[in-house]
Amino acid sequence: MFLKSFIPYGQKQAGSFISSQMRLRERHLTIPSFLMQKAPNLKMASLMYLQNNDIRYFLFMFGAIKVGYKMLYLSPRNSIEGQINVLNGVECRIFLNGEGIDVEDIRRRRIMANAVVPELAELLDDSIQVPIYPYTKTFEQAKMDPCLVLHTTGSTGLPKPIVWKNGVLSTYEAWRAIPHVDGYVPTTEIYSRATRAYTSMPLFHTSGLNAGITWSLLLGVTLVYGAPQVVPNSAYVDEMHIHASVDASMGAPSIYEELSRDEDALSRINRLKYVIASGAPLSQLAGNIISKHTRVISNLGSTETACLQRLAPAIEDWSYFYWHPTHSGIEMREYMPGMYELFLVRNRDIELYQGVFMNFPSISEWSMSDLYERHPDPNKPFLYRYLGRKDDVIVLSNGEKVSPALMEAALMSSPLVKSAMVVGRGKFQPAVLIELKNKPPKSVTERQETVHKLMPFLDEANTHAPAHGKLDQYHILFADPRRPVRYLGQGKIQRFQTYTLYEPDIEHLYRSVEDSEDYIMVMENRPQLDLASLDAVKDWLRNLLVDIIGIHVTEDSQDLFKSGVDSLHVIRMAREVKFQAKRQGLGAGLEMFSPKDVYAHPTLSDLASRILKYAGSPHRPPGRSQEFDPDSTAQSSDNEAQLLLKKYTKKLPNSSIRTSRLPPERNITVLLTGSTGSLGSYILDALYRDKNVARVICLNRSSSAEERHLQNSVQRGLTSISGSRVDFIKADLSLPQLGLEEIQYSQLLNTVTHIIHNQWPVNFNWTVASFEPHIQGVRNLINFSHDSKHNAFILFVSSVSAVGSWNGPGLAPEEVIEDLSVAAPMGYGQSKLVSECLLAEAAKVIISSAYLGVLPATFPSRDRVDWLPVDKVSSILIEVLLASSSKRPEQVPSAKVFHVVNHHVTSWSSHLMPAVAASYSPGSVGIKLVPFDTWLETLKQSADSSMLDAEKNPASNVVEKDMADKRNA
Repeated sequence: MFLKSFIPYGQKQAGSFISSQMRLRERHLTIPSFLMQKAPNLKMASLMYLQNNDIRYFLFMFGAIKVGYKMLYLSPRNSIEGQINVLNGVECRIFLNGEGIDVEDIRRRRIMANAVVPELAELLDDSIQVPIYPYTKTFEQAKMDPCLVLHTTGSTGLPKPIVWKNGVLSTYEAWRAIPHVDGYVPTTEIYSRATRAYTSMPLFHTSGLNAGITWSLLLGVTLVYGAPQVVPNSAYVDEMHIHASVDASMGAPSIYEELSRDEDALSRINRLKYVIASGAPLSQLAGNIISKHTRVISNLGSTETACLQRLAPAIEDWSYFYWHPTHSGIEMREYMPGMYELFLVRNRDIELYQGVFMNFPSISEWSMSDLYERHPDPNKPFLYRYLGRKDDVIVLSNGEKVSPALMEAALMSSPLVKSAMVVGRGKFQPAVLIELKNKPPKSVTERQETVHKLMPFLDEANTHAPAHGKLDQYHILFADPRRPVRYLGQGKIQRFQTYTLYEPDIEHLYRSVEDSEDYIMVMENRPQLDLASLDAVKDWLRNLLVDIIGIHVTEDSQDLFKSGVDSLHVIRMAREVKFQAKRQGLGAGLEMFSPKDVYAHPTLSDLASRILKYAGSPHRPPGRSQEFDPDSTAQSSDNEAQLLLKKYTKKLPNSSIRTSRLPPERNITVLLTGSTGSLGSYILDALYRDKNVARVICLNRSSSAEERHLQNSVQRGLTSISGSRVDFIKADLSLPQLGLEEIQYSQLLNTVTHIIHNQWPVNFNWTVASFEPHIQGVRNLINFSHDSKHNAFILFVSSVSAVGSWNGPGLAPEEVIEDLSVAAPMGYGQSKLVSECLLAEAAKVIISSAYLGVLPATFPSRDRVDWLPVDKVSSILIEVLLASSSKRPEQVPSAKVFHVVNHHVTSWSSHLMPAVAASYSPGSVGIKLVPFDTWLETLKQSADSSMLDAEKNPASNVVEKDMADKRNA
């Protein structure tokens, strides 16, 4: 075996290079002799090593193995507390360091023997004669012997030691032997196409060691290292590309981000066979640019697992990973919709490929805690792109989960940005801490200029964020050079330590965003709110929607939420109205304007009227009192629900002219709505597996429903569907003929025997009026059923919120309740109950109310928890569908309701609440358990205070519903 490397003389890349190609069998003999002199008779001892970045790391690693020791490599970037924590974890008492390396901090904190290691030139001197220390163990004898101690990054706390076994090193050799799959080759085959590669990764880090083991020892690629004293940067790496005669390059993504903006540097990258961005994701922008010049390889892993067996994706899929399907043991499990967590599952048939189980022999599976998204092309379901650490996922107070890695990479593609860290756990929207390459702005004007330059990259970052989790220009915090951002060994931010350092600044940013000078300056440049007339207010709102949201609302009666307004937009609108009230002195009433006013008045006409009422304007239209009254609001909402029910029960199809023919019990055709959601996908799976179901027609709002189902089915363990039995059709249930062409609609009328209506938007802030298109969709399905050849049977999936305000004796009965005030005081529950009543009026249908996953924290009268897993619910629904549709009309005199519940009942207070509280990860906002009345009063105080509190806790938007539940309890 040979270790091939080149090291430049001095710090100038244009000079000569020392060739250190050596025969390992001979040249690492110097190390055992040195170790036996300094630490004799300490079998399996850990020897700490701290040194500049050169190949002595490899010499000591293999030399220590020969005499039964194991080296412990520490990152010089660790805090002293981190270093001590690793040393204590393996009881290390011997400290080796290079000449000039400062070790006094460690020696003051811990008693250790210390020795200075020889210089590299001395270790490479062939003239020095040393004793021979033969190594006689076989692989089977040695594979579980400890050979090396590395440590975790410490991104969420103190770093912890990880002890590698000899067998882990063999996984790199096994990587070369994994079979090809459909033309995809092992990544090592791509690596081997280079002859001489430069790496800037540190050798105390897993990726630096991996490069030496894989490239040089196993593939015969000569490695070129930079001068040990130089911290790699883009200019230095570019010089290495010029002078080191390399045809491949490996380094931190931040280096290639900068090189991607330099045309001259790109011309040199064009000569390389590939570049490897290691340790963190490269931004999509930079990777796309570089991939036009050479192949880009993304490289991620962990200290615990060492190498992960993977295949090389196509050049255009550079940001994706292809884990080997048979020789890695990797499973991608759904963490949440669209996100998958990587698990390694032990398989003794491929143990040589699974290093993690050699490091941890007592476990059967290992979670990487890394999250990925699947390739959007349904023909490439095996490709996954890294999103970030599960620990790093930011859960906002509105429930949205933000994975920050790709957002941060997009921001770091700016030439102004050195690093970026997205924050916002427990807040209504995210913020970002940015460390600039130059000094941060001092004045408001300088800040605005800097933010303006960052906006294109902020927009790119937001393409990787959910709709309610986007960054805005006001939630940017610039790092202070006097408090430098903390970094890990591979150049990534130490999130926990950095957040702790800047936590007071982040909290102040959220508290004061509306009072900040740059926010005020931007707001003052917007048109003033004009209260001269109702039309003037509507015009102002119309322009506001275009200006801050980019949405054009043409009709005064158009529902804003149907036009694309979401909860974050609502917050911004309310903030703008409040600012105008303060700015112009429009009165204390208007300064109380809040998001709930937007939700309760979702058209330009209604919202403008509400603003005029708050302002006490003489131009306000006649109406109810300006004072907000939850009871009157609930009554108004009930009235709206009654009007909708009355509207859609008019001229229902005449059931008397229908035949009494029953839908068939075998070879049935089911029309399913909402097949792409969690419950919908399980219903589709159950239908497909049922021998009585000949065909399933899936109606969805999206034209990509089939692709989404294909992507989800593998990870949820669902059956692979066949196109001959399942059809996906884009439809709009609110339109006549369900939005379908005449021929297609007629075909469905002639073939569909059963309908499962599972499609419904989940939004607890909308008024019932905003759900009108979906109530109209129920009416259209009633018409379809009536006109269908087989009297298509309808099963409607309702919600517990349809009876959320039930205060009668016992549990809510299994029957349609015609009192619409029984619904939870929110549009979602009211729309479900209106639909139940509408179906009951149709007289020939059965409704199924399924108690589905809704946390009962806001339902004090529902301490009992009787929920069911989604796969069980889907199977029960199919049983209900087939059993109920087999009864003749005279056997079913009215609509029938089924409550799908778990007979093994537990309670929120005794079992679920402690589990939920315990699920919050260390470092997150502390959870204090208080009585419901105390929690509700705290929530109400938040809702009654400033806009800021409403942003922190969006549950204040539905506080009236919570008060109603308190009354019901």
